[in-house]
Amino acid sequence: MLKQLRLRDLFTGKVDAKNEILENTKDERDRFVDSFLVPDNIILDSYFKGIKYIISGLKGTGKTALLQYISLKAERENDVKTSFILFKSEFTEEDKKDFSKAVNTTIADRDEIPDSDEDFVNIWRWFLHRHLVKMIDSASPFERDKSFEKYCSCILAPKVGDEKSGITRYLPKLKKGNVELEADFDFIKGKLGLDFEWINQSARQVKFSSIVRQADALFAEMKPSKLRFYIFIDELELTLGKQRQYNKDVRLIRDLLIAINSLNGLCRKNKYPIFFVTGIRSEVLTAIPSSGKEINKIVSDFGTTLNWHQAGGSISQHPLLNIVNRKINSSEKALGLEITQPVSEIWEKYFTKSFNTKPIHEYMLHQTWYRPRDIVRMLSIAQNQFPNETTFSHTVFDSIRKEYSTQSWVEHTEELRSKYSEDEIEGIRKLFYGVKCPFSFQDITKHSDGRKQMYSEVDELLAKFRLADILSQLYKVGIIGNTGERIRYAFRGDDDILLDKRMKIHDPLWNYLAVEPVSYS
Repeated sequence: MLKQLRLRDLFTGKVDAKNEILENTKDERDRFVDSFLVPDNIILDSYFKGIKYIISGLKGTGKTALLQYISLKAERENDVKTSFILFKSEFTEEDKKDFSKAVNTTIADRDEIPDSDEDFVNIWRWFLHRHLVKMIDSASPFERDKSFEKYCSCILAPKVGDEKSGITRYLPKLKKGNVELEADFDFIKGKLGLDFEWINQSARQVKFSSIVRQADALFAEMKPSKLRFYIFIDELELTLGKQRQYNKDVRLIRDLLIAINSLNGLCRKNKYPIFFVTGIRSEVLTAIPSSGKEINKIVSDFGTTLNWHQAGGSISQHPLLNIVNRKINSSEKALGLEITQPVSEIWEKYFTKSFNTKPIHEYMLHQTWYRPRDIVRMLSIAQNQFPNETTFSHTVFDSIRKEYSTQSWVEHTEELRSKYSEDEIEGIRKLFYGVKCPFSFQDITKHSDGRKQMYSEVDELLAKFRLADILSQLYKVGIIGNTGERIRYAFRGDDDILLDKRMKIHDPLWNYLAVEPVSYS
């Protein structure tokens, strides 16, 4: 009987969690659930009951994976139906133009930044209503009475786009805040008893806002059934591009959170078995101006911040390393091996004891940003490069350092694109390429003066941005931190960089940036 798996046979997960159940087979779902580790600060029951419905966290901390896990666990119970809406994957720039038209604006077509008070809440409320209605087939979270019929008819009354993909297919055909209905005035008003604000009866045009108000009113009149609906909204991210689009995305996400909170409140008040659950990146929340809409209170009252910090104890018991334990145990179980126990034997069996004089547990953690995605990326690269090996040996870890460093840099520069152009990011790379670490502010200032003479990208970057501001931004995304008596990084919960203290590039990026170590006397 096979005693040990090859690296290619280990299920270590995917960098993007939604790709772990692409085919949605029973085997995929079972493997995902069996190998998943719930963070210590997440109380699942509060999400199943609708007490909580927002999961926030830094990029790569596992928000999508947790939403998938909650969904799969819910589906294992009777009388449950689930659905996913992926904001980033399904919303094109054309879709966002349609949102703008719905509030009688043309944001994407003009150069100036639009009014920050622009309101997308009505669009989102109708969108979520319609998604709920389209989920209903033979089973419904409501009793199928006259109120139910009127509610569905109201939501489905507007003509929608005829596209076969994207969110546009879910949106009504809007013009200056007005929409054309599928049915005529006599049917809408007479048979259904729906009262809209008509603009042109012969053309069947009504104010879109009047449909949303009617939908909200009808929604509150229905009677719940026993079937529970869970609707997950994920990938609430900002456009990595022009400032104008970035500002619009901020308001789209802000108002989506308000719409989710509002509908969850209605469901809670009327005891409806319907739950809207969303995941959102912490940096997106930071970028959202509340505009008097009290976003922070919503997130504080109904959300949980996902983190993987260890409160104490042995580093070998760190939650991120426990994820590896679960993945390997699940792999052995799936292939019929006797599961390796205890945990210490897993590491002796599949991992080298140390790397560059450091215990392997410590080395792996220090090569991450304390996120599951980093561990998955590291092990996946090893599997791809050494599929026939049976251990993550010293040779394996040494060989993958450059590729892991390169991929880590690429991911972190993606987080810079909302602020910097491609040329400016290249300027940042050339500014820090070959830098000596650790460095003081005086050191990096002198270094940058020399780089300006060598590279036009660095010269143009520093002509536009102050060096201190660049350092602060790189600190926020985890590229640099403070070193010395106390190690400080944003991903460890330290808010701001200390420019008067020594700084360094985070260890995993040294290989890609050709960092030179220097010792301070």
